[in-house]
Amino acid sequence: MQLLALTKDDCEKVRIWRNSCIYALRTPFLLTEEMQKDFYNNVISSRNAKARFWGVWDTHPKPTKNPALDIDKVCAIGDYFLGMVGLENIEYENRRAEISIMLNPDYRGQGYGSKAVVLLLEQGFMYMNLENIWGEVYTCNPNGMVFWERIVKKYNGSYALLEKTKYYNGKYWNSLWFNITKEGYKKCLK
Repeated sequence: MQLLALTKDDCEKVRIWRNSCIYALRTPFLLTEEMQKDFYNNVISSRNAKARFWGVWDTHPKPTKNPALDIDKVCAIGDYFLGMVGLENIEYENRRAEISIMLNPDYRGQGYGSKAVVLLLEQGFMYMNLENIWGEVYTCNPNGMVFWERIVKKYNGSYALLEKTKYYNGKYWNSLWFNITKEGYKKCLK
């Protein structure tokens, strides 16, 4: 797996995936193609943006299950765009940023997210000289909760459960705020 520059076409794919899981997002509204183009032009393509995003690519992804047909999809050998990861709300003066990840739903639950986080933490800590990377996940996203709790524990991070921080589908949900430090990341590499 590797992180590569994002194209407008990559961002359009991410928009479609994002719109299918708004329950997991801080801003739960659907994005239009024009909104995603603005994001590409004003954030992805801007050196002045307080965010950095990369495409996640793999050469040989595992076959995925097609739940509608209950069969394995056939995957030809080649390069596959698996998703987008990024560091947002970058505060260079405090050496911290918020983590962001959006994978193709067909490849979730197969270990690609964990590998993508490793690559993203490397970017943040070893190339951007950040000291901590933080994030938030909501209890209305149980798979995301399990994923991030595992990641945070692996890197000796810290987290706190905050009550009633997200309104979705007629009810308030709690959120898990977490933080991973460069020191915790480096300890995990040893």
